[in-house]
Amino acid sequence: MNLRHIEIFHAVYVTRSVSGAARALNVSQPTVSKVLRHAESQLGFDLFHREKKKIFPTEKGELLFQKTQPIFENITELHNFAASLKSSRLGHLRLATTPAFALAVVPQSVRQFSSQNPDISIQVETLHAPEITKALADNLIDLGVVLEATAMPGLIKTSIGRARFVCVAPTEFGFPAGAVVLDDLKDYPLIRLSPKSPLGFVLDGRIQEIWGTNPSENIVVETYHLAKRLAATGAGVAIIDNVTAFSGQITGLTVHDIEDLNPISVDLLTRRQEPLVGYKANYIDLLKAEVDTFT
Repeated sequence: MNLRHIEIFHAVYVTRSVSGAARALNVSQPTVSKVLRHAESQLGFDLFHREKKKIFPTEKGELLFQKTQPIFENITELHNFAASLKSSRLGHLRLATTPAFALAVVPQSVRQFSSQNPDISIQVETLHAPEITKALADNLIDLGVVLEATAMPGLIKTSIGRARFVCVAPTEFGFPAGAVVLDDLKDYPLIRLSPKSPLGFVLDGRIQEIWGTNPSENIVVETYHLAKRLAATGAGVAIIDNVTAFSGQITGLTVHDIEDLNPISVDLLTRRQEPLVGYKANYIDLLKAEVDTFT
């Protein structure tokens, strides 16, 4: 028996009529009769007794139904699964973000996406930029969100917004309101991002260009969130991105734009030749909207 035979046999068995099976399957009665005769011919025995206009399963038909019922249920499940895929109502989104976006931007966008797509599961990781590029290359994630991404073979970098460098300073330092320049920070203890990161390397180069010397090795951290927390304790001033600065609490801190530092790109990393359509494209739209709230 092939799958068409099983489908027709199941419909006739359940409805106890050829006409009922035809209506259930939205086909003609002759089609049902033809497929049923073909199934019986291949099997070499009758599946139903036919008495006038009534039809009843034979003993062998009863036994066969018990064996084919699980197969029919699997076929029904397969049809439902295919329909879900067609409507993008089923899937899995794997996302990694640097810590800068892990406190507000990504959680907010994931919350909105999940409420709109309850049948799509979401995996979110917080990684450093080099770990995100490796995870994409190894097909462990679908999307990566980083600041000033480095182009890599096999990956596509797409800017989805702009961020900017700001200074966060303890309120007791008495910084005047408004923007600052790098020279204004020269006499304060500096909390800075490790130059091992692409963004930390760029920032160090710019500070050295303006100050004419390397930044002091006062406190060096791996994430901007830690730099912000240290500044809140009074340990020094920190140069961080504005997304981190305004994500979560800023109690005990003042925040100042830095006029002589250029904006930085918020980048989306994806694998080349993997089109971002359906629910992935929907998530990216929500992510962009959240990034825009900080720019």
